[in-house]
Amino acid sequence: YLVWANTIETWRRTRDESIQSMAFPFTTYRAGQRQMAVDVYLAVKQREHLLVQAPTGIGKTMASLFPAVKALSEGHTEKIFYLTARNTGKIAAEEALARLREKGLRLKAVTITAKEKTCLEPDICCQPELCEYADGYYDRIDEAVKAAFELDDLTHNSIIEIARRFRVCPFELSLDLSLWADCIICDYNYAFDPRVYLKRFFQVNTGDYTFLIDEAHNLVDRARDMFSTELDRRDIAGLRQSVKTHLPKTYRQLGRINRWMNQVKKECKARGESYAEPTRPDTLLPLLQTFFDEAAQWLAKNQPAPFRSALLDVYFEIHRFLAVAEQFNESYTTCFDIENGDIKIKLFCLDPSEKMKENLGRAQSAVFFSATLTPTDYFQRLFGCREDSRQRILSSPFPPENLCLLLMPSISTFYNDRSATVPAVAEIIAETVSRKQGNYLVFFPSYAYLQMVHEAFTARQTDADIIVQNSSMSEDERGQFLAHFAPGNPRTLVGFAVMGGIFGEGIDLTGDRLTGAVIIGVGLPAICLERELIREYFNQSDNAGFEFAYLYPGMTRVLQAAGRVIRTEEDRGVVMLVDRRFNESRYRNLFPKEWRPLRVPAPAALPAILHEFWKM
Repeated sequence: YLVWANTIETWRRTRDESIQSMAFPFTTYRAGQRQMAVDVYLAVKQREHLLVQAPTGIGKTMASLFPAVKALSEGHTEKIFYLTARNTGKIAAEEALARLREKGLRLKAVTITAKEKTCLEPDICCQPELCEYADGYYDRIDEAVKAAFELDDLTHNSIIEIARRFRVCPFELSLDLSLWADCIICDYNYAFDPRVYLKRFFQVNTGDYTFLIDEAHNLVDRARDMFSTELDRRDIAGLRQSVKTHLPKTYRQLGRINRWMNQVKKECKARGESYAEPTRPDTLLPLLQTFFDEAAQWLAKNQPAPFRSALLDVYFEIHRFLAVAEQFNESYTTCFDIENGDIKIKLFCLDPSEKMKENLGRAQSAVFFSATLTPTDYFQRLFGCREDSRQRILSSPFPPENLCLLLMPSISTFYNDRSATVPAVAEIIAETVSRKQGNYLVFFPSYAYLQMVHEAFTARQTDADIIVQNSSMSEDERGQFLAHFAPGNPRTLVGFAVMGGIFGEGIDLTGDRLTGAVIIGVGLPAICLERELIREYFNQSDNAGFEFAYLYPGMTRVLQAAGRVIRTEEDRGVVMLVDRRFNESRYRNLFPKEWRPLRVPAPAALPAILHEFWKM
């Protein structure tokens, strides 16, 4: 123990000396980047909450990590958690630290990847005695950790390589490495989700930690998901049949749960729609608790069985359901929803702010940053930030004349008008992409509308290559989609995608890789039971139900999609906003202050405007 403690102490001296002599890795700061870095440093030093809206391309990752690392060497924080919603965010953080290492930084950073994405035995049920990487883990982990300590950059690939070499579980290895890492790069879940948060840091004692929360606009809906839970009757019925001849008591108890859910299903069908109740389902909870206790007794025997994996899944789902039920209060509601012909019961968190406030207490300082945190008060409210949190809104550093921002208010994309406007929308897209050869993205509010316009556009457009996002793309398929956006394509490329999806944010198509974007509609989430419940709740609590449920999430999607076009000082491009609602003040008030939109009175005026922009 003493040898290892001395090793850690020696390392920290080496780390701090390297940080103190480390310079900013670029010759100059981008406009606004230095201001953000100063704000982040002060937030860490003074143990504050800070919200930063900084335009796409300003270099937010470096502007957050560089000052946080500086503060680390000065003792203002003990550990940095870089929290992100997407794999691209993890990669950006790794690349930023790699650039700092080129300037002499010594800092140990570990990237935590979800267990299912790191597992070396994916076909084996996750039981230590069945997996060669888990069985005897603690006999081999010390040597694996020593080998890892020779590295500073503990990415997914390097952890997998060490795990294979020493035959240890890569996920558990990453958790063990996190104990002495200076920076932990991971998903939001590992800081906030009660199911998977890092208990070794947050369960008992909080530390002098810093949360750097990337693409923070995603955190509102993600927080709702983290604090909600649901049960699907099909899972209950499927497990019941599997255990029928092996576990008769469990079979009977699952039958009682199944009958309860079937009764709710009949009620749902009688009403003809999904519905919600402001109270928790108290008559269901004792049935779940009895099953849970019985299942726990059998699982403790650790007996192999063909149904064990399914039983474990349902066991944990019910454990989660019971745990959320204990927290049920006025910010929750119970939803009963028919989906794919069967019933789901969901304990839905309408307002995640109180839960987030508790979780933010695990760190001394927290910085939320994104290109779209408008209005900032809305995000501060739902993040559960302190009342004295600081806010910073930074202007775009890029020449405004490089963006041709056009409004087309003559088209309605209201749901009932969509079929009628398909020909006009297809014409606008065709005109936009025909004025300059290049690569374009067209964003829609739904897959259904996308398909309608795609069919009409394909029928009239013969001199462009067309690719379409589908609703269930693998990571390889996503990569193939983006690979089409290459500079110097011999023909114009038009990619059809949905707002708020995987191509609406978090992608970086610089230079000639993206020429323009056409955004169809104001991005409002579809009307559904959950959105209507959010609207009703915030009408009562904040007198802003439509804004919280629809307007702010929708315009966040629009601004993210528009932000794909201008990524560097040299980029030039066009963004077309198609919907008459963009003319309304409540939507225009959410535009970035540097936007200079030009109103296009009718599609016939579009060719001349685009010709004038592209000839410059």
